[in-house]
Amino acid sequence: MQLDTTVRPTRSDRADLWTVIVVGAVVAAATIGFAVVRLSGILPNSAVEVLVPFVDTPASVPIGPDGALVPVAIDQGVLTVSNLSGFVIASLALAVLIDALMVLTIVACLGLLCRNLMRGRAFSRTNRRLVITTSVAIVVGTALGGLFQTIGVNGAFAAVGYSGYDSVVGTASLAPYFVATALAAVALAFKAGERLQREAEGLV
Repeated sequence: MQLDTTVRPTRSDRADLWTVIVVGAVVAAATIGFAVVRLSGILPNSAVEVLVPFVDTPASVPIGPDGALVPVAIDQGVLTVSNLSGFVIASLALAVLIDALMVLTIVACLGLLCRNLMRGRAFSRTNRRLVITTSVAIVVGTALGGLFQTIGVNGAFAAVGYSGYDSVVGTASLAPYFVATALAAVALAFKAGERLQREAEGLV
């Protein structure tokens, strides 16, 4: 007789998992809505708002007494530009679509993982693949989204005649890659759990 290693979640566990699924559904809906709104502002190629990064760029803003100009250092701003090239518009649109697809992929994998956990399937090859897919989605989505966003930012700066932007700096952040690395470690833990479960199932 084999040992039953199925993990049966408690009612509280199920409630928590359902909460995660509902929150994920809300995030997915909000992501789709944001993508639609953003694309509707990009594709007409008129008064396109582009969030651009700066590196401690000096500027003067009217925040002093009676609107007096005060020197500040800015790290980002919004450029409103029109009549961008088709390549730049396509890059900005692709950045939005890739970010949305990345979030939807993560939400879908998380939802499927929660479903499997509610069914008592904690350590399985499917769950490990879901975690790995999430990690890959974060890495690929962040890299490609950042690439196309940088192209769009360069195009926006070129449209206003600014040549001081350093495209190497871009809008890169290491945080998503740290998250992806942590998920890869979780995937290894799932793999170890699978092996222990197979060994336990072989006990009599």
